[in-house]
Amino acid sequence: MVLLARSLAGFKAERIDGFRLQLELPGRSPIIMNLGNIYLEAQQLSGEARVARLRTAVLAMAPPPRPETWDEAAPKLMPAVRSLSWLTAPLGPKPISKPFLPFLRLMCAIDSEYALSYVTDDDLHKWRASDEQAFETASANLGARTVQVGRAGQIAIVMGPDSYTSSWLAVPSKLYRIASDVAPEVVAVAASRDSLVLVDVADAAATLKVLEEELKAYQEAPRQLSPVPYRVTATGVEVWDPPEGHPARSHVEKAQHVLANVEYNQQRVVLDERLTKAGEDVYVASYSLVGLPDGSVWSWAVWVKQVTNGLLPQVDVVVMGDNDHKDDRFAVKWADAIRLAADSLVLESAFDPPRWRYRAWPPAATVAALHSVAVPFPPEI
Repeated sequence: MVLLARSLAGFKAERIDGFRLQLELPGRSPIIMNLGNIYLEAQQLSGEARVARLRTAVLAMAPPPRPETWDEAAPKLMPAVRSLSWLTAPLGPKPISKPFLPFLRLMCAIDSEYALSYVTDDDLHKWRASDEQAFETASANLGARTVQVGRAGQIAIVMGPDSYTSSWLAVPSKLYRIASDVAPEVVAVAASRDSLVLVDVADAAATLKVLEEELKAYQEAPRQLSPVPYRVTATGVEVWDPPEGHPARSHVEKAQHVLANVEYNQQRVVLDERLTKAGEDVYVASYSLVGLPDGSVWSWAVWVKQVTNGLLPQVDVVVMGDNDHKDDRFAVKWADAIRLAADSLVLESAFDPPRWRYRAWPPAATVAALHSVAVPFPPEI
């Protein structure tokens, strides 16, 4: 990649730690190129396809100048559905974004031949445009494009455009028309940035097959998005909530837990690094999963007695842990922890996904109340 960066785009390229390159062009600030995703994508290709992917990756690091006016920018805008962890990664100026679905945000991209960049507040100020104007224009631009769809029985696969396949989720009117050609009730799964699968929920076998395959695809994808199925309606998309007893219900719940596990723990890595650099001693609790024999999963985190500055994720079960008396550990459901220990757990609005801060072990009376509603852990079926 070093030689390709030098010969193709004239970069001064240098390998640095963390499987990254530092790229420099005269008169520009250094650019950090993360190679992890590119390496995983290139491994899945061969011959000319692999060479083309590497060339595109290098050329994408030297994007054209940003639009100077709204008239120049508007035709280039595209909606970009991305994970929360993508947004919290240290990648320079933060793009404008808004909540979209659990653990997902909607951003606005500036598209070009080899790369995309993201609209920032500075861009909007320069263009004299609003966030909503940018988002509406971006969605209209994608909606005006022709969409190719492959069919396999009660399953439809949306193909393209590159980098924006999953972003059809943000164009509900067009996506609903596509879904209506499949069946009256359809769910969509976007395991990665560049994939979108639709399935007829009336076909239970096809639905289960898609959910299992897309969960595996999500876990292996270089550019993960979400393994959760979303119900497609004429006005938007929402997390699919199959009724009790539906054969896919446990699969949906598992997908939701896996997504939360990935996003919370990527957040933890970023927070640990950020807080350590700031000199703050904070215990950022992991979001952990325990699987049960019936295939379901439960999430849990530990509230440690000896910690005086901790951050808890939202989980199914909180394990109350005393490092000096490990046999005294017990577990409570999240709702009970929030209800009974409200004075000790404070929601921190700065964090997304949300975290609750605690600075001490609850008072004895609160601990006794929590003990009275303790649940088995691991949970019993």
